[in-house]
Amino acid sequence: MMDGWMGPRRALALGETKIFLYTAILRMGRISRVSKSTFSITPPLSLEGPLSQNAKLDLAEFLYEGKFTGPESIATRKGEIYTGLIGGDIVRIKRNGEIQVIARFGKRCEGKWQESICGRPLGMRFDSNGKLVVSDAYYGIYRVDVDTEVVEELVSSKDVVDGRPMMTLNDLDIAKDGTIYFSDSSHVSLQNSMIEFLGEPTGRLLKYDPKTKKVSVLLRNIHFANGVQLSKNEDFVLVSETCRSRLIRYHLRGDKMGENDTFIDGLPGAPDNIRSDENGGFLIALSVPRTEKQVLFMDILSSYPLTRKFILRITTVIHSTISFFDSIFPNEYTGRAKYYINHLEPAASIIPDKASIIVQLDGNGRIKTSLHNSVGRVRILIINILCDV
Repeated sequence: MMDGWMGPRRALALGETKIFLYTAILRMGRISRVSKSTFSITPPLSLEGPLSQNAKLDLAEFLYEGKFTGPESIATRKGEIYTGLIGGDIVRIKRNGEIQVIARFGKRCEGKWQESICGRPLGMRFDSNGKLVVSDAYYGIYRVDVDTEVVEELVSSKDVVDGRPMMTLNDLDIAKDGTIYFSDSSHVSLQNSMIEFLGEPTGRLLKYDPKTKKVSVLLRNIHFANGVQLSKNEDFVLVSETCRSRLIRYHLRGDKMGENDTFIDGLPGAPDNIRSDENGGFLIALSVPRTEKQVLFMDILSSYPLTRKFILRITTVIHSTISFFDSIFPNEYTGRAKYYINHLEPAASIIPDKASIIVQLDGNGRIKTSLHNSVGRVRILIINILCDV
């Protein structure tokens, strides 16, 4: 009879220990990284001139609708399309429309709430040798031979760079010499991105040297580092700072080598991917619009650090509580709750229908034109220019 009680007794003892640890963490106040300082976000540029509203994106053609979920970055080779999906798969879309899974870096999982297990492939580009280089938010950067489906790890997310691991590997671009420039969005994982948005800026722009196989930091304290794009002459690299609605330029050559400045500020939306327009300029996807009438929550909360900290404390307490129960009685419901509590997806679900915008810039950061949609058919848009290699 006593033996039958040992399992539950051990579980309760373990539970009490975990409760003590969670309580200690909360009392120490180590819930979120939010200082008492405020920061400002440049007001959005007016939707006039090259930013005038139009309906050009209403003409967008939907391809392979309902065939897969969450394509983020796109690359093409020999007329075939490659992309990464929610669930961790890297897929090839053949000319005849057939979809093939060619790689995955994580394990199989039951659903997207187990994103940290199955992985989340984000940025991808083909290198000069025709190999597909992919950034997975949870696992690292990989090189995939799309013909043989052989996968090679280049960078592990567990690698410690400048005192910390890479928690949210996002987008990347590849220089002619094989150097990979990539973003590490935050000190927390992708499914906890709300902590970065409400907390301190911890994103980074990083560089992988193919000769030394070492990673170095180019820029720190970016408020959710996102899209990455080299200039046509590779004299600078751009990175999206999503929370601040701007692009940052890091100079790779010339008199300003090693310095950074703001390439464009006050974008009428939250910038995600950046891609070359193949004419020396850039195309930016603004996945969430912001105007004088429709501000984002960061525009409001940037001036209220105590409010941001309070929100994070509440969500952290909820997350810790759910995690505690999930550690004792793991199940789908607590797993889903852990995934959504600090994820950006719930916030994205309340975005108004008239959403995504594409902005085209010249090589100096001046706006040339923009594409809008008026009927809400195109939402949460991630821009990619499809150029065969």
